[in-house]
Amino acid sequence: MSGSAHAPIAADADASDAPRIAPFWTRLNDFFLFPFQMEPLIWAIALALANSVAVFVPLLGLLTGFATIFYFFKVAALASRGVLHSDQYAPSMMDEDWKWLPVKLYGVLLVYGVIVGLLVAFVFRPSSMMGVLSLMTLIFLLFALLLPAMVMVLIRSSSMASALNPLELLTAITDIGMQYLLLCFFLFLLLTGTWIAQDLLASIVPKMLLYPVVYFVSVCFTWIMAALIGYVMYQHHGALQIDLLRQPSAETEDKKETPAAAQARKEDQEARRRDAELAELVQKGDMQEALAQAREWVRATQTPVADHRRYQRLLLLDDPVSGRLAVHTPEYIALLLAERRNAEALKTLQEVQGKLPGFTLNHAPAVLVLAQYTWSQMDAHATLHLLRGFDKRFAQAQEIPNAYELIVRALKQGMGRGDKALPIVQAMQRRFPDHPSTQEAQWLLRAELPPKSV
Repeated sequence: MSGSAHAPIAADADASDAPRIAPFWTRLNDFFLFPFQMEPLIWAIALALANSVAVFVPLLGLLTGFATIFYFFKVAALASRGVLHSDQYAPSMMDEDWKWLPVKLYGVLLVYGVIVGLLVAFVFRPSSMMGVLSLMTLIFLLFALLLPAMVMVLIRSSSMASALNPLELLTAITDIGMQYLLLCFFLFLLLTGTWIAQDLLASIVPKMLLYPVVYFVSVCFTWIMAALIGYVMYQHHGALQIDLLRQPSAETEDKKETPAAAQARKEDQEARRRDAELAELVQKGDMQEALAQAREWVRATQTPVADHRRYQRLLLLDDPVSGRLAVHTPEYIALLLAERRNAEALKTLQEVQGKLPGFTLNHAPAVLVLAQYTWSQMDAHATLHLLRGFDKRFAQAQEIPNAYELIVRALKQGMGRGDKALPIVQAMQRRFPDHPSTQEAQWLLRAELPPKSV
C-alpha cells in the first residue's frame, strides 16, 4: 500500500496460529453492529444532518453523496486488509489512491451506462413495452451481480480501467467462488431491508425529522454493506492477492478446521517463522547467511511461491554484480505465470529492471503472456515495451505471429496508429500468410490495407 507506514503481511503468510478466517455468514451480527461504532456513527449522523439541509445549499447534496461513497470505500478497503474495527483505523493505513475511488466508481458507472444505452438503442431495439421491461430487468440483474465485483476490483487495484475490464470482474468473482453469489444475495436483502425500514419510519417518525432519520438509516445500511464486502475480500485475501495490515484474530477465526485448513495453517506458521529468521539475519548485517538459508529453502521447497518470493525479495537487496538476481528472476517469474499470478510476475520484472536496467526475459512464452496481461489492462505502451524486438530476440519462436498480432492491436486500438502497424501486417502476410494471427491482424487493419490484401 502506498503511503502506509504499516508493513503489510504477505498474502502467503497471512493466517495466524488459529484456523482459517470464519465465513462471513457466521458474523452477520458484527456487520449490523458496525454502524454503531463511534467513528461510523459520527459519520452517519453528520451526513444525515448535512443532507437534511442540502436542498437549501447548492452542491451540498453532491458533496454528501461523495462523502458517503468515500467512507464506504474506506470501510471496505480497510476491512479487506484485516482492519475490522473502526477503533483500529489510523491515517497511515489509508492509501493515497483511495480518495479517488468514488470518482472512479462514478466514471465506471457512467461508461457502463453509456454502453448499455447504446446497446439498447442500436443493437437490441425492443419492439414493445414488455420487451423494454424485460430487457431492463435483465440489465438490472446483471448490473446487481457485477457491482460488488466492480467495487472489489477498484479497492484492489485503484484502477478504473481494471473495473471496466470484464475479464478482471470475472476473475474477482471466480477467485471468491460460489460465496460471491451468496454475498450478492445478502446485499440484496440489505438493500430490501433499507426500503422496508424507510417505509416503517415514514409511519412513525414526525415529518420534521423524517428526512434526516431516513437518510441516517440508509447510511447505516450502506456501512453494513461496506463492512460485508470488505470482510468477504479479507476472507479471500489469498486468492485476491491482497496484503493484510492485521493478522486474523481469535474473533475472526473458524474453529472447525478441516485437514486442508490445518495443512495451510502449518505452512503459514512455517512461512512466518522463516520470514522472522531472515529478518533477524538481515538486521544483524549477515546478508550472505540470509541468502544462503533462503536459497536452501528454495532448493528443498514444499511451498514454491512463498519460498521463491522470499528469496527474490532478498536478492533485490543483494549486490546485483553477484548475478544471483538475474539468474533467479526468470525461474521465479515462470513459477508465478504457472500459478496465473500475472500481475505479480509483471511487478517482479519491473522491480528487477529497476535494479538491472538491461535485464530482459529470454523465454518467449513468458514475454508473450506478460504482454497479453498488460494489453488486458489496456496499457499499450507497456505491451509494446515488452514486445520490442521480439522477432529478433526469439527468431525461431512459434509465438512470433501472436506477438505481431498483439503489437498491431496495441498500435491500432491502443494508440490509434494504424499507419505504424501497417508494415507489421504486411510482414505477417509475407511470413505467415495462413496463420490465424495474420487473419486477425488483417481484419484489424482492414481500413489501412488495400481491399485485395484483406
